[in-house]
Amino acid sequence: MECKSNALSTFVTFHKFVELQYQSKLKALQSDNGGEFQAFLPYFLDHGIQPRLTWPHTYQQNGVSERKYKHIIEMGLTLLAHVHMPLKFCLEVFQTTICTINILSASPLNFASPFELLYYK
Repeated sequence: MECKSNALSTFVTFHKFVELQYQSKLKALQSDNGGEFQAFLPYFLDHGIQPRLTWPHTYQQNGVSERKYKHIIEMGLTLLAHVHMPLKFCLEVFQTTICTINILSASPLNFASPFELLYYK
């Protein structure tokens, strides 16, 4: 996404993708109540999606997403350092990091991977 003004159109595309590919309805979306999300409210009302908004400037309320973001960044930078690659490969390394996280089993998921839970219910 090139700029925040594209957030709604990107979300509409994502919403259609999820419903078609996974035969599942989105029930809620949690956001930081940023200005770009104000345009989402009419769309949410039309599609029965519950907006869950955090208070402005309280990163503590976005704890799960903040920790996952930190996990991705730290794992990606560790991979870069381990193989002695320059920072210009950050994008590729972070994409690889996310793919790796999605195929690793996790104890909160009863030692299944997110990929398994999504595709092999």
